[in-house]
Amino acid sequence: MEGRSGRASGGQLEQRLDLSTETSTRLAQAQSLVTASTLNLNEALTLLAGHEKRCRLGNDTPSLVKVCEFSLQLAKDFGDEERLLATLTSLVSKRNQKTKAISAMVQKAFAWVLRVESGTYIPIDVSTAEEKRIRDNLVVALRNITDGKIFLEAERARLTRALAVIKVCIYDHLLYPNGTL
Repeated sequence: MEGRSGRASGGQLEQRLDLSTETSTRLAQAQSLVTASTLNLNEALTLLAGHEKRCRLGNDTPSLVKVCEFSLQLAKDFGDEERLLATLTSLVSKRNQKTKAISAMVQKAFAWVLRVESGTYIPIDVSTAEEKRIRDNLVVALRNITDGKIFLEAERARLTRALAVIKVCIYDHLLYPNGTL
């Protein structure tokens, strides 16, 4: 039956490339660029962005997840909040981005803003106003990313609760600066 959409030639739905060896090489190259000089973060992220596209278009989801998570980790380790948020939103909003990659990136960033205590997710403790601002901005960015994505419904609920806890703590601190009622 010609003219019907469905299976591609060979009986497979999608062609899948195996880019695992190339992925290992690219990750090592990116790491060496960053360790050589912190000024090479842009070059490392550009290198990884090109490989991310190749993995995404080649349907190599395991390699795609590795590249996306590594890109986020590089941006986080560099300590530039704006670069981290830009990298996260850029990778998530790519055309035809795989749901597994989006979920993996959200889970990776989850550990930077929330911790589990007695089965409940609560915001991580921060000591400075700068760390607090970074944590709060990342929570808001993650909530924006999870908005409207059914497969991230539980994560959005956890982030919403964490944001509520953050706002209540701010409000209580403003009302009772010495911590007394």
